[in-house]
Amino acid sequence: MPIAGLRPLRHRAFAVCWTAGAASDLGTWVQLATIGSLVAASSGSAVEVGLIAAATFAPQGLGSPVGGVLADRFDRRRLFLVTLAAQAVLTSGLALALFAGVRGAVPLALLVLVQSGAGAVGGPALQAVLPDLVPRRELTAAVSLQILGWNAGRVLGPLVAALLVPIGAGWAVLANAVSFVVLWVAVALLRRRFPPPDGVRSSAGRELIEGARVLGRTPGCRLAVATLLFVNLTYVPFMGLAPATARLLVEQDASTPDDQAIASVVGRLFAAQGIGAVLGSLVLATVLTRVRRSTVITVALGVAAALVAVHAQLPAVWLTMAAFALMGAASATMFASFSGIVQRDAPVAQRGRVLSWQQGTGGLAYGVGLFVQGALADVVGLVPLFVGAGVLTAAVVVACRVAPQWASIVDAETVAPAHPVPARA
Repeated sequence: MPIAGLRPLRHRAFAVCWTAGAASDLGTWVQLATIGSLVAASSGSAVEVGLIAAATFAPQGLGSPVGGVLADRFDRRRLFLVTLAAQAVLTSGLALALFAGVRGAVPLALLVLVQSGAGAVGGPALQAVLPDLVPRRELTAAVSLQILGWNAGRVLGPLVAALLVPIGAGWAVLANAVSFVVLWVAVALLRRRFPPPDGVRSSAGRELIEGARVLGRTPGCRLAVATLLFVNLTYVPFMGLAPATARLLVEQDASTPDDQAIASVVGRLFAAQGIGAVLGSLVLATVLTRVRRSTVITVALGVAAALVAVHAQLPAVWLTMAAFALMGAASATMFASFSGIVQRDAPVAQRGRVLSWQQGTGGLAYGVGLFVQGALADVVGLVPLFVGAGVLTAAVVVACRVAPQWASIVDAETVAPAHPVPARA
Protein backbone atom coordinates (compact mmCIF):
# COMPACT_ATOMS: atom_id res chain seq x y z
CA MET A 1 0.00 0.00 0.00
CA PRO A 2 1.27 3.49 -0.76
CA ILE A 3 2.60 4.86 2.53
CA ALA A 4 1.79 8.48 1.69
CA GLY A 5 -1.92 7.71 1.50
CA LEU A 6 -1.97 6.03 4.93
CA ARG A 7 0.03 8.53 6.97
CA PRO A 8 -3.03 10.23 8.58
CA LEU A 9 -3.85 6.94 10.31
CA ARG A 10 -0.80 7.44 12.53
CA HIS A 11 -2.83 10.06 14.43
CA ARG A 12 -5.05 8.28 16.96
CA ALA A 13 -7.99 10.71 16.90
CA PHE A 14 -8.22 10.57 13.13
CA ALA A 15 -7.80 6.79 13.06
CA VAL A 16 -10.66 6.30 15.56
CA CYS A 17 -13.02 8.62 13.69
CA TRP A 18 -12.08 7.16 10.33
CA THR A 19 -12.58 3.53 11.40
CA ALA A 20 -15.99 4.16 12.93
CA GLY A 21 -16.96 6.37 10.01
CA ALA A 22 -16.13 3.55 7.61
CA ALA A 23 -18.53 1.30 9.56
CA SER A 24 -21.24 3.95 9.25
CA ASP A 25 -20.55 4.32 5.52
CA LEU A 26 -21.02 0.57 5.18
CA GLY A 27 -24.45 0.84 6.78
CA THR A 28 -25.42 3.73 4.50
CA TRP A 29 -24.63 1.70 1.40
CA VAL A 30 -26.51 -1.32 2.75
CA GLN A 31 -29.57 0.91 3.08
CA LEU A 32 -29.19 2.65 -0.29
CA ALA A 33 -28.71 -0.58 -2.23
CA THR A 34 -31.60 -2.26 -0.41
CA ILE A 35 -34.19 0.45 -0.98
CA GLY A 36 -32.97 1.21 -4.51
CA SER A 37 -33.29 -2.45 -5.49
CA LEU A 38 -36.78 -2.71 -4.01
CA VAL A 39 -38.00 0.33 -5.92
CA ALA A 40 -36.31 -0.72 -9.17
CA ALA A 41 -37.94 -4.15 -8.99
CA SER A 42 -41.42 -2.91 -8.06
CA SER A 43 -41.68 0.11 -10.36
CA GLY A 44 -39.14 -0.27 -13.16
CA SER A 45 -38.94 3.53 -13.23
CA ALA A 46 -35.57 5.27 -13.41
CA VAL A 47 -37.05 8.46 -11.97
CA GLU A 48 -38.32 6.59 -8.88
CA VAL A 49 -34.91 4.94 -8.43
CA GLY A 50 -33.32 8.37 -8.75
CA LEU A 51 -35.81 9.75 -6.22
CA ILE A 52 -34.45 7.46 -3.50
CA ALA A 53 -30.85 8.41 -4.21
CA ALA A 54 -31.81 12.08 -4.47
CA ALA A 55 -33.52 11.91 -1.08
CA THR A 56 -30.28 10.50 0.33
CA PHE A 57 -28.03 13.29 -0.92
CA ALA A 58 -30.17 16.34 -1.77
CA PRO A 59 -30.73 17.37 1.90
CA GLN A 60 -27.13 18.54 1.91
CA GLY A 61 -28.35 21.54 -0.09
CA LEU A 62 -30.16 22.96 2.96
CA GLY A 63 -28.82 20.95 5.89
CA SER A 64 -25.12 21.50 5.21
CA PRO A 65 -25.23 25.34 5.25
CA VAL A 66 -27.23 25.22 8.48
CA GLY A 67 -24.72 22.74 9.88
CA GLY A 68 -21.88 25.01 8.81
CA VAL A 69 -23.25 27.91 10.84
CA LEU A 70 -23.69 25.63 13.86
CA ALA A 71 -20.17 24.19 13.42
CA ASP A 72 -18.71 27.71 13.59
CA ARG A 73 -20.78 28.54 16.70
CA PHE A 74 -20.70 25.45 18.94
CA ASP A 75 -18.38 22.66 19.95
CA ARG A 76 -18.07 20.59 16.80
CA ARG A 77 -17.76 17.23 18.54
CA ARG A 78 -20.96 17.71 20.56
CA LEU A 79 -22.86 18.91 17.50
CA PHE A 80 -21.81 15.82 15.57
CA LEU A 81 -22.87 13.55 18.45
CA VAL A 82 -26.35 15.12 18.55
CA THR A 83 -26.89 14.65 14.82
CA LEU A 84 -25.61 11.06 14.96
CA ALA A 85 -28.14 10.24 17.69
CA ALA A 86 -30.90 11.75 15.54
CA GLN A 87 -29.80 9.67 12.56
CA ALA A 88 -29.87 6.48 14.61
CA VAL A 89 -33.44 7.17 15.78
CA LEU A 90 -34.72 8.20 12.33
CA THR A 91 -33.09 5.23 10.62
CA SER A 92 -34.75 2.90 13.12
CA GLY A 93 -38.08 4.49 12.13
CA LEU A 94 -37.33 3.80 8.46
CA ALA A 95 -36.61 0.16 9.31
CA LEU A 96 -39.94 -0.10 11.14
CA ALA A 97 -41.71 1.26 8.06
CA LEU A 98 -40.14 -1.47 5.92
CA PHE A 99 -41.09 -4.11 8.50
CA ALA A 100 -44.66 -2.78 8.22
CA GLY A 101 -44.64 -3.37 4.46
CA VAL A 102 -44.10 0.15 3.08
CA ARG A 103 -42.70 -0.16 -0.46
CA GLY A 104 -43.81 2.98 -2.32
CA ALA A 105 -41.03 5.21 -3.67
CA VAL A 106 -42.58 8.45 -2.39
CA PRO A 107 -43.12 7.48 1.29
CA LEU A 108 -39.72 5.79 1.43
CA ALA A 109 -38.07 8.84 -0.15
CA LEU A 110 -39.71 11.13 2.41
CA LEU A 111 -38.42 9.01 5.29
CA VAL A 112 -34.94 8.91 3.78
CA LEU A 113 -35.10 12.68 3.22
CA VAL A 114 -35.65 13.40 6.93
CA GLN A 115 -33.00 10.90 7.98
CA SER A 116 -30.44 12.32 5.55
CA GLY A 117 -31.25 15.85 6.64
CA ALA A 118 -29.95 15.10 10.12
CA GLY A 119 -26.73 13.77 8.64
CA ALA A 120 -26.35 16.84 6.43
CA VAL A 121 -26.53 19.13 9.48
CA GLY A 122 -23.79 17.19 11.25
CA GLY A 123 -21.49 16.73 8.25
CA PRO A 124 -19.76 20.15 8.33
CA ALA A 125 -18.90 19.67 12.02
CA LEU A 126 -16.99 16.50 11.19
CA GLN A 127 -15.26 18.07 8.18
CA ALA A 128 -14.33 21.20 10.12
CA VAL A 129 -12.32 19.24 12.69
CA LEU A 130 -10.33 17.34 10.06
CA PRO A 131 -7.53 19.97 9.79
CA ASP A 132 -7.24 19.76 13.61
CA LEU A 133 -6.61 16.02 13.48
CA VAL A 134 -3.81 15.86 10.89
CA PRO A 135 -1.00 18.17 9.71
CA ARG A 136 -1.82 20.46 6.77
CA ARG A 137 0.52 18.54 4.47
CA GLU A 138 -1.58 15.40 5.07
CA LEU A 139 -4.99 16.95 4.38
CA THR A 140 -5.35 15.53 0.86
CA ALA A 141 -4.37 12.08 2.13
CA ALA A 142 -6.91 12.40 4.99
CA VAL A 143 -9.66 13.39 2.56
CA SER A 144 -8.64 10.50 0.32
CA LEU A 145 -8.94 8.10 3.25
CA GLN A 146 -12.43 9.40 4.00
CA ILE A 147 -13.39 8.76 0.39
CA LEU A 148 -11.72 5.34 0.65
CA GLY A 149 -13.90 4.50 3.67
CA TRP A 150 -17.02 5.67 1.86
CA ASN A 151 -16.17 3.53 -1.17
CA ALA A 152 -15.16 0.52 0.89
CA GLY A 153 -18.73 0.71 2.16
CA ARG A 154 -19.85 0.95 -1.45
CA VAL A 155 -18.02 -2.34 -2.10
CA LEU A 156 -19.29 -4.30 0.89
CA GLY A 157 -22.64 -2.60 1.56
CA PRO A 158 -24.51 -3.78 -1.55
CA LEU A 159 -23.10 -7.28 -1.10
CA VAL A 160 -24.43 -7.33 2.47
CA ALA A 161 -27.73 -5.94 1.18
CA ALA A 162 -27.98 -8.76 -1.36
CA LEU A 163 -27.70 -11.23 1.53
CA LEU A 164 -30.20 -9.40 3.75
CA VAL A 165 -32.90 -8.62 1.16
CA PRO A 166 -34.16 -12.26 1.12
CA ILE A 167 -34.37 -12.12 4.93
CA GLY A 168 -36.08 -8.74 5.00
CA ALA A 169 -35.31 -5.20 3.89
CA GLY A 170 -36.05 -3.89 7.38
CA TRP A 171 -33.10 -5.82 8.79
CA ALA A 172 -30.77 -4.25 6.24
CA VAL A 173 -31.84 -0.73 7.22
CA LEU A 174 -31.69 -1.60 10.91
CA ALA A 175 -28.03 -2.51 10.36
CA ASN A 176 -27.51 1.07 9.20
CA ALA A 177 -29.06 2.37 12.43
CA VAL A 178 -26.59 0.27 14.42
CA SER A 179 -23.70 1.72 12.40
CA PHE A 180 -24.63 5.24 13.56
CA VAL A 181 -24.49 4.03 17.14
CA VAL A 182 -20.98 2.63 16.53
CA LEU A 183 -19.81 5.98 15.17
CA TRP A 184 -21.45 7.84 18.08
CA VAL A 185 -19.54 5.73 20.61
CA ALA A 186 -16.23 6.27 18.79
CA VAL A 187 -16.63 10.06 18.67
CA ALA A 188 -17.78 10.17 22.30
CA LEU A 189 -14.65 8.29 23.39
CA LEU A 190 -12.40 11.00 21.96
CA ARG A 191 -13.13 13.10 25.08
CA ARG A 192 -11.75 16.19 23.40
CA ARG A 193 -13.38 19.51 22.60
CA PHE A 194 -13.24 21.09 19.15
CA PRO A 195 -14.58 24.59 19.79
CA PRO A 196 -14.90 27.11 16.95
CA PRO A 197 -12.54 30.12 16.92
CA ASP A 198 -13.35 32.93 19.32
CA GLY A 199 -14.78 36.14 17.93
CA VAL A 200 -17.79 38.40 17.70
CA ARG A 201 -20.90 36.59 16.54
CA SER A 202 -23.56 38.05 14.30
CA SER A 203 -26.89 36.56 13.28
CA ALA A 204 -26.95 33.06 11.83
CA GLY A 205 -28.17 34.38 8.48
CA ARG A 206 -25.32 36.87 8.23
CA GLU A 207 -22.79 34.24 9.20
CA LEU A 208 -24.13 31.92 6.50
CA ILE A 209 -23.95 34.68 3.88
CA GLU A 210 -20.45 35.58 5.04
CA GLY A 211 -19.38 31.96 4.52
CA ALA A 212 -20.61 32.14 0.92
CA ARG A 213 -18.77 35.43 0.41
CA VAL A 214 -15.54 34.03 1.81
CA LEU A 215 -15.88 31.05 -0.52
CA GLY A 216 -16.38 33.39 -3.45
CA ARG A 217 -13.34 35.49 -2.52
CA THR A 218 -11.06 32.46 -2.12
CA PRO A 219 -9.91 31.37 -5.61
CA GLY A 220 -9.15 27.74 -4.78
CA CYS A 221 -12.44 27.21 -2.95
CA ARG A 222 -14.42 28.96 -5.66
CA LEU A 223 -12.83 26.93 -8.45
CA ALA A 224 -13.21 23.60 -6.64
CA VAL A 225 -16.85 24.15 -5.67
CA ALA A 226 -17.84 25.38 -9.16
CA THR A 227 -16.25 22.36 -10.84
CA LEU A 228 -17.78 19.87 -8.40
CA LEU A 229 -21.15 21.56 -8.82
CA PHE A 230 -21.17 20.97 -12.56
CA VAL A 231 -19.78 17.43 -12.31
CA ASN A 232 -22.49 16.54 -9.78
CA LEU A 233 -25.10 17.65 -12.31
CA THR A 234 -23.64 15.84 -15.31
CA TYR A 235 -21.43 12.87 -14.43
CA VAL A 236 -21.99 11.76 -10.85
CA PRO A 237 -25.71 10.78 -11.22
CA PHE A 238 -24.63 7.54 -12.90
CA MET A 239 -24.02 6.27 -9.34
CA GLY A 240 -27.59 6.82 -8.15
CA LEU A 241 -28.99 5.37 -11.38
CA ALA A 242 -27.01 2.13 -10.95
CA PRO A 243 -30.18 0.16 -9.97
CA ALA A 244 -31.81 1.27 -13.24
CA THR A 245 -28.68 0.25 -15.14
CA ALA A 246 -28.75 -3.09 -13.31
CA ARG A 247 -32.36 -3.64 -14.33
CA LEU A 248 -31.40 -2.94 -17.96
CA LEU A 249 -28.63 -5.53 -17.74
CA VAL A 250 -30.86 -8.13 -16.07
CA GLU A 251 -33.56 -7.65 -18.72
CA GLN A 252 -31.06 -8.91 -21.30
CA ASP A 253 -31.34 -12.35 -19.66
CA ALA A 254 -34.81 -12.28 -18.09
CA SER A 255 -38.05 -10.73 -19.29
CA THR A 256 -39.38 -10.26 -15.73
CA PRO A 257 -36.43 -9.50 -13.46
CA ASP A 258 -37.10 -9.83 -9.73
CA ASP A 259 -35.71 -7.75 -6.90
CA GLN A 260 -33.15 -10.38 -5.86
CA ALA A 261 -31.67 -10.58 -9.37
CA ILE A 262 -31.47 -6.79 -9.60
CA ALA A 263 -30.00 -6.54 -6.09
CA SER A 264 -27.30 -9.01 -7.09
CA VAL A 265 -26.25 -6.95 -10.12
CA VAL A 266 -26.52 -3.71 -8.14
CA GLY A 267 -24.20 -5.22 -5.57
CA ARG A 268 -21.64 -6.14 -8.21
CA LEU A 269 -21.78 -2.72 -9.89
CA PHE A 270 -21.44 -0.85 -6.59
CA ALA A 271 -18.66 -3.21 -5.52
CA ALA A 272 -16.74 -2.62 -8.74
CA GLN A 273 -17.15 1.12 -8.43
CA GLY A 274 -16.10 1.00 -4.81
CA ILE A 275 -13.00 -1.07 -5.53
CA GLY A 276 -11.95 1.43 -8.17
CA ALA A 277 -12.58 4.33 -5.81
CA VAL A 278 -10.66 2.66 -2.98
CA LEU A 279 -7.64 2.10 -5.22
CA GLY A 280 -7.89 5.63 -6.58
CA SER A 281 -8.04 7.07 -3.08
CA LEU A 282 -5.06 5.01 -1.92
CA VAL A 283 -2.73 5.94 -4.75
CA LEU A 284 -3.72 9.61 -5.09
CA ALA A 285 -1.44 10.97 -2.38
CA THR A 286 1.53 9.11 -3.84
CA VAL A 287 0.73 10.13 -7.41
CA LEU A 288 0.54 13.79 -6.35
CA THR A 289 4.14 13.60 -5.17
CA ARG A 290 5.18 12.89 -8.77
CA VAL A 291 2.48 14.41 -11.01
CA ARG A 292 0.85 17.84 -10.93
CA ARG A 293 -2.60 17.95 -9.40
CA SER A 294 -3.98 19.73 -12.48
CA THR A 295 -2.81 16.89 -14.72
CA VAL A 296 -4.31 14.25 -12.44
CA ILE A 297 -7.67 16.04 -12.38
CA THR A 298 -7.71 16.48 -16.17
CA VAL A 299 -7.04 12.78 -16.75
CA ALA A 300 -9.75 11.80 -14.24
CA LEU A 301 -12.30 14.07 -15.91
CA GLY A 302 -11.43 12.68 -19.33
CA VAL A 303 -11.83 9.07 -18.19
CA ALA A 304 -15.14 9.98 -16.55
CA ALA A 305 -16.47 11.63 -19.72
CA ALA A 306 -15.59 8.67 -21.94
CA LEU A 307 -16.89 5.90 -19.71
CA VAL A 308 -20.14 7.49 -18.54
CA ALA A 309 -21.10 7.77 -22.22
CA VAL A 310 -20.64 4.06 -22.99
CA HIS A 311 -21.06 2.03 -19.79
CA ALA A 312 -24.82 1.36 -20.16
CA GLN A 313 -24.45 -0.08 -23.67
CA LEU A 314 -21.70 -2.60 -23.00
CA PRO A 315 -22.69 -6.19 -23.93
CA ALA A 316 -21.81 -7.96 -20.68
CA VAL A 317 -22.15 -7.33 -16.95
CA TRP A 318 -18.43 -7.83 -16.35
CA LEU A 319 -17.60 -5.10 -18.88
CA THR A 320 -20.00 -2.73 -17.16
CA MET A 321 -18.36 -3.65 -13.86
CA ALA A 322 -14.96 -2.76 -15.31
CA ALA A 323 -16.34 0.59 -16.46
CA PHE A 324 -17.81 1.21 -12.99
CA ALA A 325 -14.41 0.47 -11.44
CA LEU A 326 -12.64 3.02 -13.62
CA MET A 327 -15.40 5.59 -13.07
CA GLY A 328 -15.11 5.00 -9.35
CA ALA A 329 -11.38 5.71 -9.48
CA ALA A 330 -12.01 8.87 -11.51
CA SER A 331 -14.70 10.06 -9.08
CA ALA A 332 -12.53 9.49 -6.02
CA THR A 333 -9.64 11.33 -7.64
CA MET A 334 -11.79 14.35 -8.49
CA PHE A 335 -13.54 14.61 -5.13
CA ALA A 336 -10.40 14.07 -3.05
CA SER A 337 -8.42 16.57 -5.11
CA PHE A 338 -11.02 19.34 -5.06
CA SER A 339 -12.02 18.73 -1.43
CA GLY A 340 -8.36 18.91 -0.49
CA ILE A 341 -8.13 22.31 -2.19
CA VAL A 342 -11.11 23.60 -0.19
CA GLN A 343 -9.63 22.28 3.07
CA ARG A 344 -6.30 23.82 2.09
CA ASP A 345 -7.55 27.35 1.42
CA ALA A 346 -10.65 27.84 3.62
CA PRO A 347 -9.92 30.42 6.39
CA VAL A 348 -10.01 28.86 9.86
CA ALA A 349 -12.77 31.06 11.29
CA GLN A 350 -15.13 30.38 8.38
CA ARG A 351 -14.02 26.81 7.67
CA GLY A 352 -17.25 25.16 8.80
CA ARG A 353 -19.41 27.42 6.65
CA VAL A 354 -17.18 27.20 3.58
CA LEU A 355 -17.15 23.42 3.80
CA SER A 356 -20.89 23.39 4.34
CA TRP A 357 -21.41 25.36 1.14
CA GLN A 358 -19.23 22.87 -0.69
CA GLN A 359 -21.23 19.93 0.66
CA GLY A 360 -24.55 21.69 0.29
CA THR A 361 -24.16 22.79 -3.31
CA GLY A 362 -22.68 19.43 -4.26
CA GLY A 363 -25.44 17.42 -2.59
CA LEU A 364 -28.18 19.63 -4.03
CA ALA A 365 -26.67 19.45 -7.52
CA TYR A 366 -26.40 15.67 -7.27
CA GLY A 367 -30.02 15.38 -6.14
CA VAL A 368 -31.25 17.65 -8.92
CA GLY A 369 -29.08 15.86 -11.44
CA LEU A 370 -30.43 12.49 -10.35
CA PHE A 371 -34.04 13.59 -10.56
CA VAL A 372 -33.65 15.30 -13.93
CA GLN A 373 -31.60 12.49 -15.44
CA GLY A 374 -33.99 9.87 -14.07
CA ALA A 375 -36.94 11.70 -15.64
CA LEU A 376 -35.08 12.04 -18.96
CA ALA A 377 -34.12 8.37 -18.89
CA ASP A 378 -37.79 7.40 -18.64
CA VAL A 379 -38.42 9.45 -21.81
CA VAL A 380 -35.35 8.92 -24.01
CA GLY A 381 -33.77 5.85 -22.38
CA LEU A 382 -30.65 5.32 -20.30
CA VAL A 383 -28.21 4.98 -23.19
CA PRO A 384 -28.92 8.36 -24.88
CA LEU A 385 -29.02 9.99 -21.46
CA PHE A 386 -25.54 8.80 -20.52
CA VAL A 387 -24.12 9.77 -23.92
CA GLY A 388 -25.31 13.32 -23.28
CA ALA A 389 -23.82 13.26 -19.78
CA GLY A 390 -20.48 12.21 -21.26
CA VAL A 391 -20.51 15.10 -23.73
CA LEU A 392 -21.25 17.61 -20.96
CA THR A 393 -18.52 16.15 -18.74
CA ALA A 394 -16.05 16.48 -21.61
CA ALA A 395 -17.00 20.15 -21.77
CA VAL A 396 -15.80 20.47 -18.16
CA VAL A 397 -12.35 19.24 -19.23
CA VAL A 398 -12.16 21.89 -21.95
CA ALA A 399 -13.40 24.63 -19.62
CA CYS A 400 -10.78 23.77 -16.99
CA ARG A 401 -7.90 23.78 -19.43
CA VAL A 402 -8.81 27.11 -21.05
CA ALA A 403 -9.69 28.93 -17.81
CA PRO A 404 -7.11 31.57 -16.89
CA GLN A 405 -4.85 30.54 -14.00
CA TRP A 406 -6.74 27.26 -13.47
CA ALA A 407 -3.60 25.12 -13.28
CA SER A 408 -1.68 27.59 -11.12
CA ILE A 409 -4.50 27.71 -8.55
CA VAL A 410 -4.92 23.95 -8.49
CA ASP A 411 -1.20 23.22 -8.19
CA ALA A 412 -0.36 25.88 -5.58
CA GLU A 413 0.56 25.08 -1.98
CA THR A 414 -2.17 27.49 -0.86
CA VAL A 415 -4.07 30.43 -2.35
CA ALA A 416 -5.19 33.17 0.02
CA PRO A 417 -8.54 34.97 -0.37
CA ALA A 418 -8.55 37.86 -2.84
CA HIS A 419 -9.51 40.25 0.00
CA PRO A 420 -8.92 40.03 3.76
CA VAL A 421 -11.69 38.20 5.62
CA PRO A 422 -12.84 38.98 9.17
CA ALA A 423 -11.82 36.73 12.04
CA ARG A 424 -15.50 36.14 12.62
CA ALA A 425 -18.57 36.80 10.53
